[in-house]
Parts: sequence; structure tokens; C-alpha cells
Amino acid sequence: MSDDIEALKEAEKENFSFTDTDFAPPHAPHAPHAHHVTHKREENGNWLGGVILITVGGVFLLTTVLGYSLQNWWALFILIPGLSKLVHATQTYRRDGRFSHRARHNFTWGLILTLVACTFFFSWSWSAIWPVFLIIFGLGALLSGLLGN
Repeated sequence: MSDDIEALKEAEKENFSFTDTDFAPPHAPHAPHAHHVTHKREENGNWLGGVILITVGGVFLLTTVLGYSLQNWWALFILIPGLSKLVHATQTYRRDGRFSHRARHNFTWGLILTLVACTFFFSWSWSAIWPVFLIIFGLGALLSGLLGN
């Protein structure tokens, strides 16, 4: 039994150990891997799923309580990945310390999916919205050309 306790203590030390570079800014030249913290809770992305479930439940609760009929409620299933991409773009930007290719990709597709969902939610005219898609893709291409990888 004491061997099991000692093994658990060692495993806990490994999971929650930090180095001096773990708290250095990502752009510091002496800390190329400063964003790789071994703290397991920070690597877990389940909080996003919780926020999404709370939001969807809240929308359905408000529609029931207020008696409002939400048309095209299924567009939530387009909005959720769109917002998730925007959150991932923000996390990638913070982790990398720059607007990397992955951050730009997530940001562009997050905007596209969110715009599609909003078009369905608010019954916007596709003929009025389609130029915005061109602008978003153009901004994504421009940022890729200017910022490279």
C-alpha cells in the first residue's frame, strides 16, 4: 500500500512540475517551448463543450419561457463550430505570440461559419451577404500573404 502511495506522489510530481521557462513569454529567445506547460488541467478543452451546452440550453430555455419560436434553431449546429474556431484562433494566437497560419485558418473559418449561422438565424438575404464571404476569404489570403507562416 505504501508503494502505491509513493507511486502516486511521483506521478503527481510529474504531472504538476514546472520549469523556469514555463512562465516565460512565448517570444523570449531562451524559451522556445514556453507554451508547453505540463499542467494537465490547462491542456483539457472540455470547458468549451460545457459553455456550448450551457448556451444551447439557455437558448432553448428562453424560447420556452418567453414563448418565442426560434426559427432555424438547427443553425446552432453551424454556430457552435464557428464560435469554437474563433476561440481556438484566440488560444493559438496567445500560445504562439503571433497570428500564425493555424490562428489565421481558425479565424477565417470561424467567421465564415458564424456568418452562415447568423444568415439562417436572422433570415438575411444570401444575395446581400455573399460579398462578405469574399471579403473574409480575401482578408484571410491577404494575411497569409503578408504574414507568411
